[in-house]
Amino acid sequence: MRPRLRILLPTAVLLLASACMPQHQGRVYGPWEEGLTLAYEDPTLPQPQRSEERLQVRVAKASFQAAGSGTVQLDYTSVHGSLTLVLQHQDGGIALLGPDGKVMARILPEGFPQTSAWEDRGTAFHVVGRATWDGASILPSTASAVGEWVEARPAQGPVHRTLYLPGLGEVESQELRQGTWVTINRLVARGFTDLPISGSPHGR
Repeated sequence: MRPRLRILLPTAVLLLASACMPQHQGRVYGPWEEGLTLAYEDPTLPQPQRSEERLQVRVAKASFQAAGSGTVQLDYTSVHGSLTLVLQHQDGGIALLGPDGKVMARILPEGFPQTSAWEDRGTAFHVVGRATWDGASILPSTASAVGEWVEARPAQGPVHRTLYLPGLGEVESQELRQGTWVTINRLVARGFTDLPISGSPHGR
């Protein structure tokens, strides 16, 4: 995997939804509608490099057996290559599955955001607090713009924080650089590359 795609995936793996989702909307923190496509950019890059190096995330397949529980296959594409990942959703949590179907990494814990602190692969995570995303103009008018900031402190390397919206997942990620939070990944577009064909993630 090329370096840039590898850097963006751990955060970009996490994602989107529509306002038609019923009562358990807040429990699904990732894209689930088949055909739904998100585009992310790194605002620190100059143009035209910023646009050229966009990361596209598309929901290729989704299967939900119960409210907020199921799996989603995501296709990641950039100028550096492509990658397909399978995520498991369970009670607000998101786990990355390996080829054998076993959990390789836990992106969000079950019970999120009520579960406000956890650790995975040597990195400590905690929920910082709620916030309204200032980029919500690209979302449907009925979509929620209020989400949760999650901070990640690895044993080594810079501190990161990511804003997750219910039914949308990651919309912005920042890195702490010399005492200042710098946005390094931001959702800039959403749409469908084909007609949505999946049902609600609530077994509707």
